[in-house]
Amino acid sequence: MESSIFFNSLLVVIFGIMFFILMLPQLRKNEQWQAMLTPLSSIIGSGFLVMAPLLASIIGNLSPWVVLGIVILAYGMGHVIRFNILHVEPRIINGTLSKKTKEIEYLGNIVLVLAYMVAVAFYLSLLSSFLFSYLGITNIVYERWLTTLIIIFIAVVGYLKGLGGLEKLESISMTVQLSIVVALLVGLGVFGMNFLMSEEVLEFSYQQRPTFTQVQMLAGALLVVQGFETSRFIGEKYSPQVRVSSMRNAQILSGIIYVVSVILFMPIVQNMDLMQVDLAKIVEATGSVAIILPLMLIIAALMSQFSASVADTGGAGGLLNENSNYRLSCRVCYVGVSISAILLVWTVDLIEIITLASRAFAFYYLLQTLLALFYCYKDCPVNSRMTFVNRGLYMVIALILMYVILFAIPAK
Repeated sequence: MESSIFFNSLLVVIFGIMFFILMLPQLRKNEQWQAMLTPLSSIIGSGFLVMAPLLASIIGNLSPWVVLGIVILAYGMGHVIRFNILHVEPRIINGTLSKKTKEIEYLGNIVLVLAYMVAVAFYLSLLSSFLFSYLGITNIVYERWLTTLIIIFIAVVGYLKGLGGLEKLESISMTVQLSIVVALLVGLGVFGMNFLMSEEVLEFSYQQRPTFTQVQMLAGALLVVQGFETSRFIGEKYSPQVRVSSMRNAQILSGIIYVVSVILFMPIVQNMDLMQVDLAKIVEATGSVAIILPLMLIIAALMSQFSASVADTGGAGGLLNENSNYRLSCRVCYVGVSISAILLVWTVDLIEIITLASRAFAFYYLLQTLLALFYCYKDCPVNSRMTFVNRGLYMVIALILMYVILFAIPAK
């Protein structure tokens, strides 16, 4: 019992130390860190808690290898966005982009802003649902009102304080979330070492499916790690070079978190009912590691949904600002996105349309990949052609994204 008390106390201390470090003024005022917050919030908020059981329910023991592949592929997609930030975006601003390339960019932006609106409504609806479920309350009207109030709060902060205000919200929620993630990984690591010393074997009980179906479901899981593209739309405050480097760092950090968390979650996940995976069961399962972890993860789950919705509001606002040829300010666009999200909360079944939103994100990435290829054949100076390696990489990514759009299915 004393060991258990010590271990739980240790995890709380680790959380406190990480929280203190992340709140240091040197870090909070660092431009690279501030620029990382938006993509990092969106990537991690999309589902680091559900990735391990989600993959285990599809592929079992191969989950760590699969998540590594997903992270690497997402990094390749991020490379496309970074290329476009450095090469395509300046030509958009100075009006020298070819008409066809401009049309591809504009179509992608329309698709993405619609996906962002759905994502904001969906993330905050999940937050409200999870909170009321934890409190033992089941009332869809209450959930919608809470979701609406949170969206209004984000809109007000965005309108009054701009991108800097949204980043402060992200900073607070991400500080709490990352501090909990570190404590969680330490706890899972200790639990995993005890599991290895017991010489038990990992065995997963999940529904056996045809290989083609598994690949379809894994294609859908790829979009769990989306969100890095938000760096493209915070140019109001950050230079292209800062956005490129901070997006790269956000993808590397989030990728490490995803891969390590999936590996360390495996001993716990094998004891879960993988036929019906939900966030509440994942949180409950961590109680076998330490009594304090379920409470920590409840807070982390709430913070992750909140930070992801703030990040996507910021991304959508910047996108609308650009699409309006900067006639609409970002602050007004934040309000417009929020109003649209509120309408979605009250009028549609978000569970049904989130699948369409996921395909919309994939379609946006595909258009960005085609944009990069098309740009280099139509808009690049003669002496600045894309390398053979880049062309090959972008073509492969385009083919994978077409597969995702056409064949990906959600995990049940």
